[in-house]
Amino acid sequence: MDEVMEHGENRFVARVLIKRFFVAIAKTAIVCILFMIFSTFPIPFEGVRGPIFTTFASVFIAFIFVIELLRGTILQHVVSIANSLIIVVYFAYIMNAGVINFTIEQINLMVDLRFFLAIFVLGSILGFAKSMLGLLNWLTKRDEKLLQFQVDAM
Repeated sequence: MDEVMEHGENRFVARVLIKRFFVAIAKTAIVCILFMIFSTFPIPFEGVRGPIFTTFASVFIAFIFVIELLRGTILQHVVSIANSLIIVVYFAYIMNAGVINFTIEQINLMVDLRFFLAIFVLGSILGFAKSMLGLLNWLTKRDEKLLQFQVDAM
């Protein structure tokens, strides 16, 4: 009887993993399409295009895939925290600490974007806090289940 239950559990786990994998693929494909559409828009800033943008897009898409694949585990929250921190670092780097210089037909312009950088960083910090609270919630639920199991065993 136990062998039958193990096969049933294995099939259930396999179904859940396959479903997570295809959902992760779908979300990743949607984000890839959005990044490709975004990359066709004309942007006068030098740092937005090129290998830095491609690297960021690749890392961001990989994080989306991994987070969706690990949904419901503690690793999901750990990867979400890392994702939030990488986004903060990327925006600080790409915006050159809030001041962007660019040239349009022999006219040098300097744009102060520290306000927008602060908004991006604040949004990423809120994402970081959300991930931390999700991690605490997951740990609390796990401990509640463990305590309930111990109480039921008595």
